[in-house]
Amino acid sequence: MIEIWIILACLFLVWLVLRLRRKWLPPQSTPADKLTLRGYQVCESLFVNEPERALFHALVRFRPKHKHVMSKVRLEDILSVRDDIEDGRTRWRYRLRIKSRHVDFALCDDQGRLLCAIELDGTAHNGEQAQMVDDFKDRIFQYAGLPLIRLRTDQDLNRAARAIWAKFR
Repeated sequence: MIEIWIILACLFLVWLVLRLRRKWLPPQSTPADKLTLRGYQVCESLFVNEPERALFHALVRFRPKHKHVMSKVRLEDILSVRDDIEDGRTRWRYRLRIKSRHVDFALCDDQGRLLCAIELDGTAHNGEQAQMVDDFKDRIFQYAGLPLIRLRTDQDLNRAARAIWAKFR
């Protein structure tokens, strides 16, 4: 008989927890204290390595009038979660996949309309985790209909920059 009461009590507790559970809310920002603020510093350069810097300068050198080169653009600034996805948890899960990732460069016109994104792949892209991230980026850009151009650090970046801009004249 005691077992039945224990089972009923457990079922009641599960029901109570499910009933009183708050609706899911996205994480909230909190004010930063001085100790937290002291934990940050300005990065030495936006460019991680010499090939990245060289590609930026080549893209700027050969860019047509009214076209622009943006560096280190977050995927969330290029892509957004579709408006018809209303469930908060699902929206947040999709945002988490893109909010901290970036492309090396994005090319746009004077109105901010994106022409393409560019990834410069060096040896850091050879690892299994990096390959998974690269595959995700390739697929999400293809699905969104925006070209993602991949270049290798060992190729002629001046020639590559000219060829890229030739597509958008």
